[in-house]
Amino acid sequence: MIKDYYSILEIANNASKSEIRRAYRRLAKKYHPDVNKANDAHERFIEITEAYEILINQSYRFYKTPTVTTTDEWRDAEYRKNQEYEKFRQEAREKAQRQAKMRYEEFHQQNEVFQKSGFNDLILLFKISTRILAIFIFLLLFLLPVYAAFFFDWTGIFILFITWPFAGIIGWNIFDNRKSYFLPGKFYYGPNEIKKLFVETSTTDKLCYFCKSKPANSKPLKIEFLKLKDIKLRIDGFRQYRANYINEKATILVPRSRKAFIVHTSNTIIKVGAILSCMLFLDISSFLWRIIIGIVSGGIISVIVLIICRTKSNVSFLYNFNLILRVGIWLLLIFNLSTFSFDPFNIRTSDFVYFAVTAIIIFDCILMQLIDLIPGKYISKLLISQYSEVKKQLDSGYRVYNDIPVFSVIYPLFKWIFG
Repeated sequence: MIKDYYSILEIANNASKSEIRRAYRRLAKKYHPDVNKANDAHERFIEITEAYEILINQSYRFYKTPTVTTTDEWRDAEYRKNQEYEKFRQEAREKAQRQAKMRYEEFHQQNEVFQKSGFNDLILLFKISTRILAIFIFLLLFLLPVYAAFFFDWTGIFILFITWPFAGIIGWNIFDNRKSYFLPGKFYYGPNEIKKLFVETSTTDKLCYFCKSKPANSKPLKIEFLKLKDIKLRIDGFRQYRANYINEKATILVPRSRKAFIVHTSNTIIKVGAILSCMLFLDISSFLWRIIIGIVSGGIISVIVLIICRTKSNVSFLYNFNLILRVGIWLLLIFNLSTFSFDPFNIRTSDFVYFAVTAIIIFDCILMQLIDLIPGKYISKLLISQYSEVKKQLDSGYRVYNDIPVFSVIYPLFKWIFG
């Protein structure tokens, strides 16, 4: 008996390819075993992928079961008797099942890499923080009219017509997710996993690149490089343009010892702590300069730690003349929009500084390209010697990141902090 693949994907019999793809992505995400803990989640995932693979195949869609007239039903019966059709259907189903298992294994491997990267834990922390904040916002919106009426004027109670609808939306969301509100997912790096990172070692003949004469018995430093192969432009209508970057990727694993791993992790904590401390506690009017001072102080302390521990930096592949010039130009722009006083010490910025920050985010990629053109190839030369494989990739045209808006500012800062 032929399965009703359209029902499996919860779509109409005349669904287009784009509708089939959207339905598959939605259901695959919903029923993936890593998300759905039901006993039949794996089988359901394979069934969904099987339906997708067959329906996306144009040959099968030609042979799909007609349901319009009696004559069509008779023709469908004739198709079923046809051995070639039965052979095609069986081969298509077997191929779909193989591809479904491959997709599941590939997805599982990618998910494992994503979990180990720590991004999932950061996202969970962000979700938990926003949900805790939502509780305070709910209480504020709910109690504000009562507070206004009790302490000021009783007419303040009418504020509830504005605040309570929003409080109701937030409250319903809290109630709807009450079972997993404070723990929307499972952290990968629990106490045991964190302990393994710092305690467990592996046996290897390689030496650590960051600490001389130390065995590379810990988690290697993973550096990903990109080489731009092509840019595809897409026009969707009037003034609607899209540019897709097609990259060739290369991944280098730099051997690292447990000592180097501990030092690098400590420096990440130092940088984050310095930035947050300056943002929260530094007595300066300009919030932007608090961040800048936090970055500078975190960088100075981390360099001191590296020197004392005799360990090479894990982010030195970011430092080249181009980056130094860009940072200098943007700091000079912010400096000219700032006012400094020394008794007492304070820094203030003009209102135009927000336009300057926007310009930095949008136009930094253009400045990068201009600087590359003016002095020639030496402007991209790294300031610090690198691991042989890293140097080889950079010399062959690979880069750490693409020079595109936002990314050319955010990515280097993110990599500098977290390595």
